Amino acid sequence: MKKYFFYFTLLLFSLVLLNSCGEDELPDPFPSDLVEGCYIVNYGSYNAGGASISKYNYNTDEITNFYYQAQNGGAEILSNIQYGFEYKDSIFLLGNSTDQIITVNPLFHQSVNGVTTNIEKPRFSVASGDYLYISCWGNNPDWGEMADTYIAKYNILTNAVEKTIALPGGPEGLEIANGKLYAALNYNNKIAVINLNDESISYITTPAVSSYFVKDNSDNLYFTMLSTYSNYSEETGIGYINTTNDQLEEIYELENVSTSYGSMIQANSNFSKIYIVTAAYDANWNLTGAVSVFDVANKTFNENQFVSDISGISGLSVNPKNNDVYVFAAQSTTGVGLMKIYSESGDFVKDIEIGASPNGAFFLD
Repeated sequence: MKKYFFYFTLLLFSLVLLNSCGEDELPDPFPSDLVEGCYIVNYGSYNAGGASISKYNYNTDEITNFYYQAQNGGAEILSNIQYGFEYKDSIFLLGNSTDQIITVNPLFHQSVNGVTTNIEKPRFSVASGDYLYISCWGNNPDWGEMADTYIAKYNILTNAVEKTIALPGGPEGLEIANGKLYAALNYNNKIAVINLNDESISYITTPAVSSYFVKDNSDNLYFTMLSTYSNYSEETGIGYINTTNDQLEEIYELENVSTSYGSMIQANSNFSKIYIVTAAYDANWNLTGAVSVFDVANKTFNENQFVSDISGISGLSVNPKNNDVYVFAAQSTTGVGLMKIYSESGDFVKDIEIGASPNGAFFLD
């Protein structure tokens, strides 16, 4: 009898609490003190597992590796995570081998079953309304013309890919601006522009293949231009697109822009600086990287590199709260990765060990 009385009292207290609070006063189901931090995406080793999420609480300087596993009863991530981001109180993780979309809540509890239909080698994603637009390389890419690549249009309400939009050329990074979806083509010297109203496609010709974008405060785009094994170009650096008329208006040259897949271009919180990863092989075929800074106001690259001589550089991210720069490095696809923290002025702060093959990060508050 005492047990039932206890449950009745608890239920009565809950009803009183709910009735006494206005709709805007209900407790936050995901309080910021539990979720705030930087979440590092560790890709692992392709087809061999090892993917993970590392959570870095920059307020307490605490790192939690294998965070997804800890929040899901020890269950491992059954894909190599190519990209992750937050949208409408959900976290979306794009997995390769197994190819799928994994959805978790801000506490990283998996909330719906993974989606595998019409998702083949997903690369990157952006969101608008109730949809994610995901660049995909298809089931059997030829690594040449990339004729079978496409954009998957995923409905977050129905948890299904509603349709695919054929887009040859290997779409990689994506961005949405002025009602249009822009896709950087990694195997063609063009940027695709998809009108989201009717899904018609036009193209902007570029002097080199491209990989990723950042969007400025006026909805215009900067993008990286690369020289790759399959598509050599002497014009590498970043380009600037006016999204009002879809014109490539400026090119700013920079040698050795990284061809790696990950967060190769990032802006600081007020968009006064753009950070670009560069990388080249030394005489012993060791990949050594650096980070250059583009001054947005002056439209020039700083004469001195922000940081240099980083072995195995694999991406970067910028903390929107304090503009610290996090540079990721991977010595191998199976060993421990590193997050190297620098202040906005370029002073080294510390190294933190994270998961295998880190390729980027996102922030929750």
